[in-house]
Amino acid sequence: MRLTPIINSFAAGELSPRLMGRTDSPKYSSGCEKMENFMALPHGGAKRRGGTRFINEVKNSAHTTRLIPFEYSVDQTYVLEFGNNYIRFYTNGGQVQSSGSTYEITTTYTHSQVSELQFAQNADVMWIVHPSHKPRKLTRLAHDNWTLVDEAFKKGPFLPVNQDETLTLAFTDTTSATQNLTASAALFDSSHVGTDWLVDTDPGNSAGEVVWVRVNSYTSSTVVNITIKDLDYMPTTTTATNLWQEGAFSTLRGFPSSVVFYEQRLWYGGTTHKPQTLWGSKPGIYEDFNPGAKADDGLSYAIASDRVNNIKWMAAQRVLIVGTSGGEFRITGGNESAITPTNVDVRRQTSYGSKLGHPAYVGSDVFFIQRSGTQVRNVAYKWESDSFQSDDMTFLAEHITTGGLTTLSYSHVPDSVLMGLRADGVLLMLTYEPTQEVIGWHRHITDGKYKSLTVISEDGPDQYWFVVERTINGATKQYIELYTPNDYLDSMISYSGASTSAVTGLSHLEGKTVQVLADGAVHPDLVVASGAIALNYAATEIKVGLKYISKLTPTRPGSNAGSGTTLGKKKRWNEIFVRLEQSAIPTINGQRPPVRSPNTNYGNEEPVVSEDINVRNLGYDRDGRITIEQDLPLACHIVSLFGTLSVGD
Repeated sequence: MRLTPIINSFAAGELSPRLMGRTDSPKYSSGCEKMENFMALPHGGAKRRGGTRFINEVKNSAHTTRLIPFEYSVDQTYVLEFGNNYIRFYTNGGQVQSSGSTYEITTTYTHSQVSELQFAQNADVMWIVHPSHKPRKLTRLAHDNWTLVDEAFKKGPFLPVNQDETLTLAFTDTTSATQNLTASAALFDSSHVGTDWLVDTDPGNSAGEVVWVRVNSYTSSTVVNITIKDLDYMPTTTTATNLWQEGAFSTLRGFPSSVVFYEQRLWYGGTTHKPQTLWGSKPGIYEDFNPGAKADDGLSYAIASDRVNNIKWMAAQRVLIVGTSGGEFRITGGNESAITPTNVDVRRQTSYGSKLGHPAYVGSDVFFIQRSGTQVRNVAYKWESDSFQSDDMTFLAEHITTGGLTTLSYSHVPDSVLMGLRADGVLLMLTYEPTQEVIGWHRHITDGKYKSLTVISEDGPDQYWFVVERTINGATKQYIELYTPNDYLDSMISYSGASTSAVTGLSHLEGKTVQVLADGAVHPDLVVASGAIALNYAATEIKVGLKYISKLTPTRPGSNAGSGTTLGKKKRWNEIFVRLEQSAIPTINGQRPPVRSPNTNYGNEEPVVSEDINVRNLGYDRDGRITIEQDLPLACHIVSLFGTLSVGD
C-alpha cells in the first residue's frame, strides 16, 4: 500500500510518551517525539533556536547568580546581575562601566538568597523583598548611579491588635516626646529598633487618641526607648493597656516574601509570623500603611482557610491574584469596586498550590509553577463561570518538566513564548497562542547548564539574557550570555574588520572545540588554545562559538489506511520532502541532500533556500520515523514534511 502523508504543523511541540498511541488526537498529528533546540512556531512550522553571544563571566562563578529585569521604558532597559552581596548592571548588550571599571553596588543578599527575591517596579524605583530582609528600594539616578536603601516606612504596617489581656504596655509619662515604653512581660527584641507601634491609652475615646511610636533603642525584653511620632496624640495616662499593635516587619516577625502594585497601592504579602496576611499601603503613598476605616487608609487582611497557606506570590490583573502554598485566591472590593479597609472580598479560585517564585504575566493570564514544581499552570478568567480557573499547561508534555522548574519568564515579541528553567539546567519553552489553540513545549540544551534567565522588552524583539554554567579547562564558569536569534553558535564572539586568519579573545572557551563561520561559510572546527584560533584562510567577518545540534522527530505515521492503522506495520519512505523557508539544508534520517550549489565557490556563503528538498529509499522498519537534524552553525526553518510511504504487513 502506498500513502502520501503530510505533516503541516509542529505547533503541538514535544508530546508526552503517554500520547504516542493517541493517533486520534489532533495534537498527535502536529506533535513531535522530540523537539530539541527547535522552536514551535504559532503558524505551524519549526525553527532552529538562535545561539548566544558571550558578554562576560559573572563576578564569582562559584556562587549562585540571578538575573532580574529593570524596565523603565522600551528604550531604557537594564538587566541586573544579583550575586553574593552585589548588583551589576547591563544595558545595550553590554555591562555598565564607570571610569573604566565594572559598576556595581553592594547588597546584603547572599548568593543563596537571590533566587528567593521578588520585586515590583514603578518608573525608576524597584521594590525588592526577601523573607529575611527589610523591604528595600533600588533607585536608578543615572546610567551608572544606583542606590539601594531600606524602605523608610512613614507609618506601619502593623500586626493585629494584641489579644493577650495580661500583656500590657505603659508609658513613663504623658508629656515627653521621647521616653521609655514598658511591657508587663517579655515582649521586645533588639530587632524591634526602628519599628512602629500603636498604643491605645484611652479606649473609651473614639476621637483618634491612639499613640503612634517608633522604637529608638532596645534596653531589655520589657523596656524600649521610643519617640512619639505624632505629638497631636499623646498618651492620656501612664496606666498599662493591653490595646496595642506591634510593627508587622522585623527580624523577629519576619519580612514579606512577595510584593506587587495594585490599584495604586503597594502590597506586601506573607511573613514568617503572618504567612497568610497582606498589607496594602495608602493609594499613591507607598511608604504609608496607617490603618483606618477611610477608603484611602492603609489596610491589612489575613486570608482565612482551613490550613495555613503561605503566600508565595501576588499578581495584579483585573483583580489582585494571590498564590499560596494551598491554593489561588482573587481579592477585590466586591462588585467590581476598589479594595478599601471596609470592602475586601477574598475568594478561593483553585486549590493547586504554588511554589515560591515570581509569576509570569502572559496576556491576561498569570502563569505560575505548581507546588510540586513539575507543573505549570495559568490563572485565567472564564466568563462562562464568572471565575478564575487554572489549566495544566504541561498536560500534553508532563515528561518535559521532570526534576522540577525553578523559574519562569515570558516574551511576547516576536512570538508568545513562556520560558522556564529546569533544575538540571535545561531551558524549556512553551509557544502559547490560545486564540489559535497553540500550546507547544520544546527543550533547549547547550554545552553546559542554563542557571538563570530573564527577558527585557525593547522597541523591537524581546531580549533573552542567560546565566550559563560551562566547564572550561576543568573549571566551572558562569557566563552572562545574550540570545542571538539570527546566529547559531553558543557563547559566541564575532569579529568584523580587516582580513585576518587569527582570532583572539576566546579565553572563555579555552580548550573547547568550536565551530566557525568565516565570511558566512562554514569553516572546519578548531580547538581554542591560549585564547585564540588560527583559520585555514583569512576572512573579514568571523563568528566563533560552541556547537549545538537541533533535532526534530515528528510523531510516527499512524493514520488509518485500508484495514486499519499503519502502526506496527512495515514501512518505507520511498521519498521524503522537507519544505524549507529561508533555511540551510539539514540532514534527514542521517542523509544530507546536496548542501552546496555547483555555482558557489569554496569559502563563500551558501545562500539559504526556500524550497522543497528530498531524500529517497530510506529502508524498511516498523516505525517510519523521520528525524531532522541541523549540526552546522546555520539556520533551519521547516514548514512541512510530506512524501510517499509504502506500508506492508
